[in-house]
Formats: sequence, structure tokens, C-alpha cells
Amino acid sequence: MRLLLVELTRFRSRRAIALMLLATALLTAILATSTIWESRPVSAQDFEHAQAQAEYELQQPYMQSEIKRCERNPERFSGPGATAEECVDMFAPQPEWFLDRQPLTLAEERRDSGVAVLMIVAALMTIIGTTFAGADWASGSMSNQLLFEPRRTRVWLAKAAAVFLGTLVAAGVIIAAFWVALYVTAEMRGIHTGATVQEQIRAMAGRGVLLAAFGALGGYALTMLLRHTVGTLAVVFAYSVGGEALTASLPIEGAGRWGLSNNVFAWLYDGHEYYDQSISCLPASDMCNQLANMSLSEGATYLGVLLLVTLGLSVFSFWRRDIP
Repeated sequence: MRLLLVELTRFRSRRAIALMLLATALLTAILATSTIWESRPVSAQDFEHAQAQAEYELQQPYMQSEIKRCERNPERFSGPGATAEECVDMFAPQPEWFLDRQPLTLAEERRDSGVAVLMIVAALMTIIGTTFAGADWASGSMSNQLLFEPRRTRVWLAKAAAVFLGTLVAAGVIIAAFWVALYVTAEMRGIHTGATVQEQIRAMAGRGVLLAAFGALGGYALTMLLRHTVGTLAVVFAYSVGGEALTASLPIEGAGRWGLSNNVFAWLYDGHEYYDQSISCLPASDMCNQLANMSLSEGATYLGVLLLVTLGLSVFSFWRRDIP
């Protein structure tokens, strides 16, 4: 326990980590603010401006030409019994057409800005875990730490626990603050969110917090294995970007099952439907369904195995290799 407290203190006192946490909070706040602003109610001034745009559009030559064509033969446009007076109402632009703002709906934000926040937090928490481990190797302080606690496995586990707990709390606070801000804003605007949607949001947010914490743990473990922060970031980038391209090009059916992004979305969404071009279609078939489904358990298994392999290699390497 004492060793864990020491590592938590080290985690909290790292300036780079503090700056990364601040950046995560700021990016989340910016996304929440932009979501709230873009979904703000239409004011009287906005409606007047939209009405002026509609009237201006109505006076355009092409619009007047269509109205006159309708007035010459209204039944052709509206059916039997139509009158010429109806043509203006039929073709006249409505002010609502020029108001592109949609009301704040948490059910829609769950798969829009809500997912964006989870991905931002998870990515930055992974970098935090990488930074925490990389600083010890870059400064050469790892050997000094092992002088006070020579049992390497305990040192590795204490550092891993500090990263996991620190990022778990930070991600939980940031993600909760984002959703609370949206929920309070929606309630103030008279937009009520059903219990089912609230439960879905809580479940997805909880899975997002775990994704961020375990991502930080994976970044820490990979850095302890490679002993270099930049090397870890390069491997993560190559796997997440290059791996997606490689998976898509594999000459096997169902290759999309092994894509990292599909498994992440399956974990976050509690199941994910995705397009998989590797699914073969019969040449004579008119209908070809290349959509595939992935369950939550499949996504969790993929991510869990990936994490466990990284953790195992990291612990073994730290236990066996010499410390400079």
C-alpha cells in the first residue's frame, strides 16, 4: 500500500500529466459548449432573419416562374380540385427551411458528441499512461527506484495500479461533467430525457471510462516493454491506423471482425453493425448484404486479449531484462 501511495503521489505531481489532464478537460468543455450553442433555441431575431430569407427566395425569377406554371394548370401540380391560390403556398419557401439548428436531444448526442468525448478521453488517457512510464526511463530514475524496492514485480504492479486508478477517476469526472452539462441544459430548455435513454448513456459512459483507464494501462505496459515514449506512440499509431488498412485488405471473409475500431465501437455501443467489404456475394445475386454485426462480448474479448498479451510481455520483460 505504501508503494502504491508513493506512485500515486508521483502520478499526481508529474507536470506533463497535469497538463494532459487539463487539455482533456478543456477539449471536453469545448465540445460540450459547442454542442449546447449549436442546439440553442431559435430566437425571435433568428426567426425574422429566416423569414426574410424565405421571402427573398420567393421573389427569385425561377420561383416565380414555377408559381406561374402552377397557376396556369393547378390540377397538374396538386390534383383534381386544385386552385390557383394554392400554388403560392405550395412553392413558397418556409422560414424553417433556413433554420438548420436542431434541438438538444441526448438520445442523438449519445452517438454523436458523446462518442467523440469518449474517444478523446481514451486517447489522451493512453498518452498519459505512456508518459508516466516513459518519464522514469528517460530520466534514468528507474534504477534508483529499484534500490529502495528491489522486487520488480511489486514496482511494476504499483505503477500500473497508480496509472489505472488515476486515469479511472480523471476520466470518470470529465465524462460525467460532460453529460451533466448536457442533461442540465436540456432540462432547462424543457427537453426531458426518458429513463431508457438515461440508462443507455450511463452504461456507455461507464464503458467509456473503463476503456480510457484500460487504455492508459495498456499504454503504460507497452512503454515499460519498449522503454521509450515515442516508440510506444509510434506502435499505437501504426496498429490503430496501419492495422485498419491491413485488416481491410486481408483476402479472407469477415476480416472486419479484427479491426480495432469495430471492436472499440462494439464495446462502447453494446454491439456494433459495420460494413465489411470482405463478405463475398454471389455473382447472380441482385441483393448483397455486406453488413456484419459484432456483439459487446466479442469486442470485449478482442480488447481484453490484446491488453492481457501486452501486460504479460511487459511484466516478463521488466522482470528479466537489465535496468540501465
